[in-house]
Amino acid sequence: MIKIVDRYIVKELLSPFVFGIITFSAILAGSTVLIPLMHEAAKFAIPMAQVMQLFIYQLPGIMVFTFPMSMLLATLLVFGRMNSDLEIIAFRAAGVNFFRLVVPVFAVGLFVSLMTIWFNESVVPQATNSAKNLMTVIKNQDRPTIKQNINLTEYDSEGKPSRIINIVEVDKGLLKQATVLEYEKGELIRAIKASEGRWRDDGAWEFYKGTMHNFTLTDRRKAIVMDFEKEVINININPLDITNRDKAIEEMNAKELKARITLKKRTGQKYDDDLVRFYLKFAVPFASLIFAILGASIGLRPHRSTSAIGLGISLVIVILYYVLLGVGLGISHAVPPIIAAWMPNFVIAIAAILLLKRVSSQ
Repeated sequence: MIKIVDRYIVKELLSPFVFGIITFSAILAGSTVLIPLMHEAAKFAIPMAQVMQLFIYQLPGIMVFTFPMSMLLATLLVFGRMNSDLEIIAFRAAGVNFFRLVVPVFAVGLFVSLMTIWFNESVVPQATNSAKNLMTVIKNQDRPTIKQNINLTEYDSEGKPSRIINIVEVDKGLLKQATVLEYEKGELIRAIKASEGRWRDDGAWEFYKGTMHNFTLTDRRKAIVMDFEKEVINININPLDITNRDKAIEEMNAKELKARITLKKRTGQKYDDDLVRFYLKFAVPFASLIFAILGASIGLRPHRSTSAIGLGISLVIVILYYVLLGVGLGISHAVPPIIAAWMPNFVIAIAAILLLKRVSSQ
């Protein structure tokens, strides 16, 4: 009996879930993607084939937000219909309580949350990166890809500079006119200037045709000067990471974003906003699980169940969720980043549990 109930509820959730993805994707894509894209197409005379390509590339980023919304709509409609058709009373008469009916909903919500994380890590970054690259090519077809005037400062545990790096130009991975200043307790101990260099896969920089000045802390007026044809220095920062720091967060998976946060830590830059976005990569997908429970709790309450009503209630709850998300981002500098990112989930989860308990006691 129980397994039949589980299969029945899961099967009933499938159709409205797909309906929600299509509906919400159409609403969001039309308002946030299609209109700006048509404006860009008119401005830069983009061919229709490339417009469609850009639109398809941007769809995965929209769909990530529709999964939780669709999960909410599906549970609202299914449990609302079951309640209106007196199926809930029939289940209770057969010894199946409210909490047991929510078990398959919990399982489906968890599955959708995990699927969303995978989708957000695997599909969205690549699609967003492809969209950005294509638009860059369209807008700047004649612009060179050379990166110029790259600067980086590393700090020691006391907050003092330990290494200052300047690279005049990076072209296809080749460093040109590189200068490295190394410090010990705030005092300059070595200066390296090289005409060229490159990053080695073993975690070091290799410089060519340069000069090295070694200073002593005892006598700052003396220095040992050495010319070199090739010099290897252990600097465990890939210069390509430096040149790619303008990469949008939407183009990164969690691993790449974590690497950027680590780089910012090591170079003394602020990273709180990036850390909030890192936690959001998991908090937003898990909203599917929270919304599934909330939707079931609301659906179990006596009301008429129609697609229009369910869609309206879903939109109101989703707007409330993103208002809470905005509040969390607004106070992210006053509270730990993980709390700022997960606060909306906690609030909605508490409301869902309280509502489910109230409904089950009726």
